Amino acid sequence: MSTWNISKKLRNEVISIARNMDNNETRPLYLLRNIGPLRFTSLIKYTGLSRSTVSKYLKLHLKYNNVEKKIFRDKTRNIQEQRYFITEKGIEKLNEEPPDIEKILYINELNENILSLSDLVQFYKKIGVEESIYFQIIKIISKIGDNFYVIEQNPDFYLTLFYIFFNSVLTRNYKFEINEFCRYYKVKNLRIEFYVDKIMSSKLGFFMFIRDDDVFFFHEEDILGTTTLRLIKDQLIEEIIQINLNGYRKIYDLDKMAVDIAEKLINMDLIWDRIREPFEMIIEKLLIKNAIDMGMSKTFLMDIVIQSEKLSKSKEGVNSLFNIINGSERYEDLNIVSITETDDKALDNILGKIQGFCPNCGKIILKQDFSKECSKCKRQFEPHDLLKSIDAAKKASVQYKELVKDELFKCLNPKCNYYVKSSWDVCPECLTPIKKEKN
Repeated sequence: MSTWNISKKLRNEVISIARNMDNNETRPLYLLRNIGPLRFTSLIKYTGLSRSTVSKYLKLHLKYNNVEKKIFRDKTRNIQEQRYFITEKGIEKLNEEPPDIEKILYINELNENILSLSDLVQFYKKIGVEESIYFQIIKIISKIGDNFYVIEQNPDFYLTLFYIFFNSVLTRNYKFEINEFCRYYKVKNLRIEFYVDKIMSSKLGFFMFIRDDDVFFFHEEDILGTTTLRLIKDQLIEEIIQINLNGYRKIYDLDKMAVDIAEKLINMDLIWDRIREPFEMIIEKLLIKNAIDMGMSKTFLMDIVIQSEKLSKSKEGVNSLFNIINGSERYEDLNIVSITETDDKALDNILGKIQGFCPNCGKIILKQDFSKECSKCKRQFEPHDLLKSIDAAKKASVQYKELVKDELFKCLNPKCNYYVKSSWDVCPECLTPIKKEKN
């Protein structure tokens, strides 16, 4: 078992910070993270809270696997006693900013007054749109709700909705390229492009992606949208169960999650191979967006993004995920539309909260973390050893992911660069013990 050796000055600073925390529930987690495993009596002393209050919060943290109680051993000081240890889940909870309490309301009301769409219906009849088609358009409008009517109702807007329908993923046989569409319906490209941008930026529930010169759309309330979002939420719920019952996994593969979901959609005949890659990128963005909406840790999600290889092929793609984590609602971030403008301010806001990245596995190390041990790979480090760029962190993360797959990790001796297996007793290079002691 590792020992935690920090200077008396730093210990006193940590205790002072803990005692000034507004959130009493967080005090034990902060002390356990920065001082190390502590006895119950020490937690009472350092938190400045009453015995009953500390006991209440420890029971709560034990219940949610934020801390664990086990034997602490220190052979150098001949100590063997029960102490409280912070878990990785507890570290993520400690690192996370208190979320704003908001209720997300989904408007899914059927518009009883169909007369409000009488102009739209009459326009479609006039240009010869089949009844079955504009019925489907009206069905989507009814699920959008009042936000639909924020956009000025006019023939160009109605034509743009028709263009979106013609280029829906679900109507692959109706494909109508924009130049041909505008020529046929005698409308300027600029007008259709204007209303596409207006529709996408008005948060009406549409998604858009481009493959080569072809544009595709789908809606969160059509069968593709609802199925995709259901599969994404199922995946996230599974991960939340995993984190609560077993803790965090060693590696997270955002690319594989997207590939698996896309494969299910292909098997359902909702998408096809030709559009698979851009749709997988949309899935990755929706995974991160829904994880944020469900309250998952931003630092945890940052680590997942850094490990992703698919969107990292484009700097703009990775930065769009950082923007989403930072709260972006821009459709340029949530969709694959083109080369998106990087939100440098949002990225700086994220990077400003961290010391750097673990040189062994690329995990984020926050400024408030004084432990000098990576919670993910358990490697000891000095602050000057931390990686300072996202590109370097990504490289370390990808390498660590491959090593974990091969059941390899760097020797626990910080002066040794040999890669070993957990099943070995000692490192063949420096003879450092590998197997951890069993409690």
